Amino acid sequence: MGRQSSGFDKLYEWQQNQPGDKEFILHDGPPYANGKPHVGHAINKILKDITNRYRLMRGYRIHYKPGWDCHGLPIEMKAVSSKAKLTPLQIRDKAKKFAREAITVQMEAFKRWGVMADWDKQCYYTFDPQYEAKQMEVFYQMYEKGLIYQDFMPVYWSPSSGTALAESELEYNPDHKSKSVYVSFPVTKSSEQLENVIGWAGRDVYAVIWTTTPWTLPGNKAICIGPELRYVCAEDPDNSNIYICEQSFVDKLSELLGKSLRTLNDFSGSAFEGAKYTHPLTGEELPFLFGKHVTVEKGTGLVHTAPGHGHDDFVIAINNGLKVTSIVDEKGQFDWHAGKELEGRTIGVDAEEKVIELLGNHIIKVEDYVHKYPYDWRTKKPVIIRASKQWFVSTNKLKNKALECLNEVSVHPKSSENSMQSMLGSRPYWCISRQRVWGLPIPVFYHKQTKQPLVNRATIDHLKSLVLEHGSDCWWKLSEEELLPTNILTKMGLGKASDYVKGEDILDIWFDSGISWAAVLSGEQKADLYLEGLDQFGGWFQSSLLTSVALTGSAPYKSLLVHGFAVDEEGKKMSKSVGNVIDPEKVINGGKNKSKEPSYGADVLRLWSAECNLQSNVMIGPTILEKCNEEIYKIRKVLRYLLGNVNNFDNLSLSMHQLWPQDRYMLHLLHQFGTQVSEHYDDYRYGKVMQTVEKFINIEVSNFYCSIIKDRLYCSDKESLRRQSSQFVQYHIINVVTRALAPILPHFAEELYQYYPNLEQHKDDSIFKGGWFDLDPNWYNKSSANLIKPVLDIKDHLNSVIVSENPVEFDVIIYASNLLYEVLTNFQMEETSCSSPLTEIMQTSYTVITKSHYPQFQRMYQQKMEYVMFMYKQQHRICVNVVGDIHQNQLKHHVKDALMSWQGIGNEQVFVMTK
Repeated sequence: MGRQSSGFDKLYEWQQNQPGDKEFILHDGPPYANGKPHVGHAINKILKDITNRYRLMRGYRIHYKPGWDCHGLPIEMKAVSSKAKLTPLQIRDKAKKFAREAITVQMEAFKRWGVMADWDKQCYYTFDPQYEAKQMEVFYQMYEKGLIYQDFMPVYWSPSSGTALAESELEYNPDHKSKSVYVSFPVTKSSEQLENVIGWAGRDVYAVIWTTTPWTLPGNKAICIGPELRYVCAEDPDNSNIYICEQSFVDKLSELLGKSLRTLNDFSGSAFEGAKYTHPLTGEELPFLFGKHVTVEKGTGLVHTAPGHGHDDFVIAINNGLKVTSIVDEKGQFDWHAGKELEGRTIGVDAEEKVIELLGNHIIKVEDYVHKYPYDWRTKKPVIIRASKQWFVSTNKLKNKALECLNEVSVHPKSSENSMQSMLGSRPYWCISRQRVWGLPIPVFYHKQTKQPLVNRATIDHLKSLVLEHGSDCWWKLSEEELLPTNILTKMGLGKASDYVKGEDILDIWFDSGISWAAVLSGEQKADLYLEGLDQFGGWFQSSLLTSVALTGSAPYKSLLVHGFAVDEEGKKMSKSVGNVIDPEKVINGGKNKSKEPSYGADVLRLWSAECNLQSNVMIGPTILEKCNEEIYKIRKVLRYLLGNVNNFDNLSLSMHQLWPQDRYMLHLLHQFGTQVSEHYDDYRYGKVMQTVEKFINIEVSNFYCSIIKDRLYCSDKESLRRQSSQFVQYHIINVVTRALAPILPHFAEELYQYYPNLEQHKDDSIFKGGWFDLDPNWYNKSSANLIKPVLDIKDHLNSVIVSENPVEFDVIIYASNLLYEVLTNFQMEETSCSSPLTEIMQTSYTVITKSHYPQFQRMYQQKMEYVMFMYKQQHRICVNVVGDIHQNQLKHHVKDALMSWQGIGNEQVFVMTK
């Protein structure tokens, strides 16, 4: 009679109340609350649950609070689908409702997948007032340390979203087509070195640049050159114009101009020092500047520099005191800085063509250029680089310490170790401000006259109290006098509330989720594990690391585990338009409305997730799911058979010497199996766990052990020791295998556990409360494996001779060498037996073993023969199997002669097998 399971819903609460000091903290990276769960969610949540359930069974108390990332543009865009003009509070209300609905749907799916958590009481949401107040505190502490600052800098800007984006919010389209241009800028002021090289008088000299963003040319403020590169003057024979470019570009320039240029001389890039050129659109005289970013891999060796629209350009401008101006507004349109003829034109629509038209004969060539280009990850449209006033985290100040802390973090799989370091090392700053309303407002006020930001301990503490009381809606609901009371300003001598205006930016959602360690973990707690997809090296892993290093000087995690992404069976990305999307709900429950999709249940989805390759994409489709289903069915069938065999078993006190040799051998294999499974779990190799289980169940248990024990089980007395010996082993196989499967297939394991023998050891109502399996060290015995090997070899020889015939129809006589005879007596004490361990392994009618040296075989024994085996079927001698280190040609002759003279049988009746 099986026990009644308590289900999964109370398991997390139960384990939290268990005694013990061992704790395992898996901090949940919050999924985005913007839609139905997909198979990517399944991979992530199920891998986390497998990890938690394994640690629980190993005696750890699990700390796992599921979370949701609830703010941000994607939710705002989905919630506000109408074009009606809405107030910020109306937008926020719609977005919050949308997020809550998505959370409800996702949570129900996670529960159905068997994810263990306290779903009612212990989840976190980034829009909770307590979470937002903690986030404000982290922001202020970083600001106070000088790690957060406001500046006018170029950032990735999405015209389609109307906001700044971080690097982690970009996707790169490898097939983007840009309109690239080669442009000649007239050099109007020579340096002394250039004067000597060119011979200036009466010549028009042009510096040639190349750019894939011609819309940035009105914002050009310098041309950068490489001081160590070699440049040349190339003369146009038709009009004596001179073009300057890097020396390896001359041939390409001749091709672009459609004429053969004559190289006059070459010189170092340092010769440009002091030279100037005139901008053909603005008439400004501008400098040549040295830049380390100038290379010969692309372009002309002369780099167009627009400080308001390029990261390297900005650094050059700051280092050389150039003015930084953006010529494009929030919508991606030229503003008045670009000039009257360009104002109002849109990047990617008509801006490029107009710039090219205005440059006239300064354009050498226009070409289409296909290359990888950043797109907004949500709108799937191109972004631009645009300088604007934003809030930043100074990653340069944190980078060295963060990299140092990463050395203490273990990464699984190890091949991914360098991904985080390389991404972090290339990040100059982190833009954390967004120009939207669905998020936590940046808690800063600005002086109306000076535009200087106001943020200090008093203002932050007051805002935190308001957020805890009203939520972050208070930023839009309350008046500025309520948000910034006069009494606070008076104490600081900072005037009155009417002198200030509140900021209009919100915090980046990566900052939202990046401080989750501070909101969810308490005190000095550090997560044992963060487990997310590969893309989080540049996302949540990194934002969590930077904020934690800023406040605590250490990483918030001890280990990182990463996994790949779901693709279809052909390795293609899933897309609704292609029709290759796999819905996890349909995997579990099957299709509706006469759909033919089978229902597999949650454990098939869990098995598929467990078998994913951590380093690469994870394929899923009907064929793969059916294979997973068949794997579970095969395991289920074998374990069900074993359960039936041990139904009335109650003797766990048997000692090893009371067991049959093959039973001791199976316990040895079981010990090896359990050790391997534990090692795979410890290394997060859950696919290896399942491979090990399948191999053990199919080969060792089903093909070998189950095939030989039937007579002992069904023909022996129920109380006989020979029967109990096998039941003892079968019980332990069931127990170890079921517990090995439990973290991955909890529904299956719990069901199977309910039908365990009703023993004292299994009074718990859940297999997870009983802990991991125990492997008796006495089970591991190499001598038992060595002892049975010759017997298994003989069995293999027997089967190779009789092929498809049933071995039970044969009687076997084995004439053994002295050494082999001593081995065989461990399996059969008497000379002849129909029920010995040896006969059971051989599966023959009866087995005879003898070491009598009949004269007919004397010569063969002297030649190191191991054994001669006779197989009889229905009183007809049909085969002789001889194994030994003897000459094959002599062997057959000796055996045939011996048998014919000894037993008087005909030559045609003797078949000799040798090995």
